[in-house]
Amino acid sequence: MVVPSSSSDEGEADEGAGEVDTAGAAFCGVRFGSAFPPQAVSAAAAQNAVRSHAVRAIRPIVPGRPRGETVRAEETARGRGTGGGALWETSRRRDRPGGAPSVERMLRAVLSGIRPRRLVPTVIAVLLAVGFVVGTFVFGDTTRAALVDGYARTSRGVDVAVSAAPDGRLPLSTVDDVRAVPGVTSAAGRMREPLPLLDRAGRLVSGLAGPGYAVDVSPGFGASTGRLPSAPGEAAIDRNTAGKTGYRVGDEITVLDTAERPQRRRLVGVADLTTALDSTAPDGVYPIVVLARDDLVRLTGSTGLREVVAAVDGDPAAVRAALPVPPGGRTRTGDELRHDLAEKAFSRIDLVLLALRLFGAVAALVAGFVSHNTFTILVAQRIRETALLRCVGAGRAQVFRLVLAEAAVVGVAGVVPGLLVGIAVGAGLYAGVTRLSDGGIAPHSPVVTAVPVVLAVLLGLALPLAAALLPAWRATRVPPVAALRIEPLGRSRPRWPLVVLALLAFLGGTALTARSWRADSAETALVIVIAGGALNFVALLLLSPLLVGRLVALLGWLPGRLFGVPARLATENARRNPGRTAPTAAALLIGITMMAGGSTIAASLTRTGEEQLNLAFPVDYMLTPAEVGRGATQVPAAAVSALRADPAFDLVAGVRLGTTPSGMLVGSIDPAAFGTAFRPQVTAGSLADLKPGGAVLAASSDLLRGKTVGDPVDVAGPDGTARRVTVVAVVQSSSRVGDIVVTADDFAAVFPQAAGESMVLVRARTAGAPARERLDAALREFPLVDVRDLAEVREQDRAQIQQLVAIVAALLAVTLVIALVGIANTLSLSVLERTRESALVRALGLTRRQLAATLVVEALLMAGVGAVVGVAYGIGYGWLTMKAAFGNIEPVLTIPYAQLALVVLVAAAAGVTASLLPARRAARSTVVAALSD
Repeated sequence: MVVPSSSSDEGEADEGAGEVDTAGAAFCGVRFGSAFPPQAVSAAAAQNAVRSHAVRAIRPIVPGRPRGETVRAEETARGRGTGGGALWETSRRRDRPGGAPSVERMLRAVLSGIRPRRLVPTVIAVLLAVGFVVGTFVFGDTTRAALVDGYARTSRGVDVAVSAAPDGRLPLSTVDDVRAVPGVTSAAGRMREPLPLLDRAGRLVSGLAGPGYAVDVSPGFGASTGRLPSAPGEAAIDRNTAGKTGYRVGDEITVLDTAERPQRRRLVGVADLTTALDSTAPDGVYPIVVLARDDLVRLTGSTGLREVVAAVDGDPAAVRAALPVPPGGRTRTGDELRHDLAEKAFSRIDLVLLALRLFGAVAALVAGFVSHNTFTILVAQRIRETALLRCVGAGRAQVFRLVLAEAAVVGVAGVVPGLLVGIAVGAGLYAGVTRLSDGGIAPHSPVVTAVPVVLAVLLGLALPLAAALLPAWRATRVPPVAALRIEPLGRSRPRWPLVVLALLAFLGGTALTARSWRADSAETALVIVIAGGALNFVALLLLSPLLVGRLVALLGWLPGRLFGVPARLATENARRNPGRTAPTAAALLIGITMMAGGSTIAASLTRTGEEQLNLAFPVDYMLTPAEVGRGATQVPAAAVSALRADPAFDLVAGVRLGTTPSGMLVGSIDPAAFGTAFRPQVTAGSLADLKPGGAVLAASSDLLRGKTVGDPVDVAGPDGTARRVTVVAVVQSSSRVGDIVVTADDFAAVFPQAAGESMVLVRARTAGAPARERLDAALREFPLVDVRDLAEVREQDRAQIQQLVAIVAALLAVTLVIALVGIANTLSLSVLERTRESALVRALGLTRRQLAATLVVEALLMAGVGAVVGVAYGIGYGWLTMKAAFGNIEPVLTIPYAQLALVVLVAAAAGVTASLLPARRAARSTVVAALSD
């Protein structure tokens, strides 16, 4: 008898969705005792053979019947049976032309083959990924709506507006000019001027964007508590400032007039404001004091308006066209004004949204790995079932559609829950940002637009469908002869395409990483090194099926020696199918890599910043003038003299700063500070060579990148005065004392107007609370001097970086949960696949506890591979990212061993947790039942 090979079956063309596979039917005929050779079998004979002999073999896959109940051949022949033969033959006779099965029958076949227990973890993975991505869009829409609502409240009644140039003022007569325009029913001007506010202790109150402003009462303003001021001597402050300072209605507040004299005003209300409102105001959050117009003019000396707003009777666009346009200013309708104000605020959240969506993309990628692994395992477990379907006439296209239809069911099951989870995630993110925004964003209910809803549907369906494409294609390669084999058909696929792709990705990633060392700027280097790291990570993922077996053997050696047979059996189980273990570990690898890289970057950034600060400024305090918008750029000379006269401080050194037209910061440091208050690490030249005509270059300066000792640098002042200096030393120093440092004589020649100190470095004889009290006492008469305690600066920087790491960890937690769902799913499916194998080892003496321990150790090995490789890769590219970000400054590599150990332990503990349910299921199975399955 001549039996065609399986390869010939794979090479033949599919003759139609409903065509009976004659060769497959012939194989089934041989298997079930047909006496005729396959070359003599006609299509009709093959169908008869299938109907009379093959039906009993497909009883495990008969939809709608109890396990073990067979379908009678005559029932199948009449088309009433629901077995495979009836499904495909009746679909040919009664369904759509061309033999394709109807949607109803296809759906019935798909639903009958679904085992919810096997697919629930995949649904959870898709649900979490959809929820995370949708949550970022809900958060963005909610934040934008809150900002727009805020401007809409404070600009209600504004139909048209005339705005001054960013640093200009409109004459007071502009209000009358606007009122004279036909269609204008009312008009009012808005003033905004710098006005420092002091807290109860007499210190300057600052927001994220610096000291604050005073505004006059304008249309659209409202008070959340009390009322707005109506007479001189009264004031209101914004909600955020009231909460920050503790001021209550009825208290007295202190502001500083233009002569820096304290002036007291009675607080009559808390204004419902989060910004200074006019379109020329700077971005950010700062204190706002609302005053009556006369009082504002008296305190600030204001003589002009920032904006004139008006209400109109008619078309705002037509009235706007007739408005007077100031030089450098602009006219807008009320809607345009509100839109422009909101767009300015949107820029503050765009970077946050981008970062969140990148994390969402990572979560979707991990969910894709989990889904792909699930369908790969399911297709492998259904080889006989698929082959029997081919025997009874199912074409390859039908098998392909069945797998994709099952994936679509998974996607549909995850869409609605994912959307609900996304709304909750978006609301939670918004609540957190509201608390961290220092009052810049007001509370708001979640906003759900059509975009996240459509995205949930598309992503929920696309994730499992894309993940199932390759397994579905592999299912079509299953030949009918696989149904006759005692063991499932398994062919090792060639690995050389993966190796070639991995090699190309590795070469590209390595080339980009090397190129980042020669980039023109730190920003460019950072982008290049991240791209190189991504390509090398792709190479790692492609090679993971070839590497995972060796890594598992390495990690499993010690447990095998310590825990005996269960650990050795777990190691072999994880090694024997690297195509399954690798994607499972890769899903965890992605999250661990980002966590380890972020922790390494944060720790190195903190340590490098502290080292640079300690080397460059071994002092206790740094004094700078508060930027209150009045042009003050110098520390008062009287304040410097008072500190120098105080014996509590052994060093008070001044730093003068000036900016060239090109933006280069030029500094001059008190000679007494060299070697004491200023002693940066010298990478080239010598500080002793700094004399008139010489300069010290900061290696961190991007403006002077490429300059070295002996190179000339032209330094120009704002009035055109220029002087050429020669670099005598290059130092690793903060550019806050200048991109370039020159002598006092050279500085005075280029910046003759900068006679005072722009910064004062102070070192106490004995650091601590007593020194700070002496410093505050000496500066009590100078509230506009900003004091920075460098010990507090270090602690604040460390706290901010740790907060950032905590946020990143929280965002990546979703990714890790999805990866652990994948581990649990892989083990659960493996338990079902190894039912007889588990029963056999139980029969040979393995106890229930030992069998459960085998699965626990297997989960530990998969989690361990992902954790170890992820930590190693994250440390490596975290360090390279730091080198790119710091440019010419050599960063201090700091590996956060405790944090990384915690990450590995959490991954291991989570892997054990993920294995508990599959291990319990495997241990509860009886030997006899498992062997008879």
